[in-house]
Amino acid sequence: MANVKTRLFKEQVAKTLMRLSGMAVTGSLFFILGTILYKGLPYISWDMITQVPKGGFYIGKEGGILNAILGSLYLAGAATLLSTLIGIPIAIYLNIYVRSGSKLAQLSKLLFDVLFGIPSIVYGAVAFSLMVWLGIRASLLGGIITITLLTIPIVVRTVDELIKTIPGDLKHVTLSLGTTRWEVAKILSATSDPEY
Repeated sequence: MANVKTRLFKEQVAKTLMRLSGMAVTGSLFFILGTILYKGLPYISWDMITQVPKGGFYIGKEGGILNAILGSLYLAGAATLLSTLIGIPIAIYLNIYVRSGSKLAQLSKLLFDVLFGIPSIVYGAVAFSLMVWLGIRASLLGGIITITLLTIPIVVRTVDELIKTIPGDLKHVTLSLGTTRWEVAKILSATSDPEY
């Protein structure tokens, strides 16, 4: 009986420490965001958001940050579109066309796991070094390619996990009915839709 009470006490202490840690992290985040808003909000105006920079990027110069906002939107949108268009077919190919125990399946899984674990700063440093070495100026296209390469492993892993939630018998049953692998891919894609 004493052993149960000791375990319950340790559990309560651990829960309390986790709650305090969570509140400390959340409080720090809100403090930082509050400080940024409190000190920065008076300097933000509609002209700053809707105008392109004229005299430079430093405080007290004319112009705004429209280029930065549009550049971020273009970069995120194009990289998301490209990584989705590349990553989903890769995941479908690896789950439907490649046998699960084959060397290709194991090698591709290992490669995507390694790419998934590389920090984004490494992708940026390698891309920047490559652009400098090739004599290419920093551009939106270079950023899109870098972000696409960064997000393809995330898309592949997400779609792979989504396809694994589909019962394995469904793939075998559809193949046994004489369907092609392309039709199996369409059926599995429809089945993996959350609103199906």
